[in-house]
Amino acid sequence: MIEYRVDGQADIVRLITSLTDHEKYPAEELAVLYARRWEIELVFDEIKTHQRDRPVLRSQTPDGVRQEIYAHLIVHHATRDLMDEAARLHRSTAERTSFTRALHVVRRSVISPSGFSPLGPQAGPTPRTLRNRPQSPAPPQIP
Repeated sequence: MIEYRVDGQADIVRLITSLTDHEKYPAEELAVLYARRWEIELVFDEIKTHQRDRPVLRSQTPDGVRQEIYAHLIVHHATRDLMDEAARLHRSTAERTSFTRALHVVRRSVISPSGFSPLGPQAGPTPRTLRNRPQSPAPPQIP
């Protein structure tokens, strides 16, 4: 059994392992690996529980399933990247940011009428207003 504390917290973490050779498997290394294992479990939870709306994939073919999985991984990566950028701007850490809340923000921005383009802002036609809309031709002048 390995006992340790995480970042000076009061709680003691106890890790029970069958790896008994302390020279081959140092306690510090096992504690770090165990913490990393839980990080990946949290990522799986974010994707399976929060990001996907359905309990199963919708695709009916192996290629479709593969494409759907890649899409979920890309969305997760992009959401995490946005969280990291937001945390950096607010001088915080992404770990202190809620994935669920960030996902809701992303969904609202993608679904909203303004939406967003993965290519960035586009230079397109100016929206028509009362001032710049085409004018009807003037009625002919009768002499």
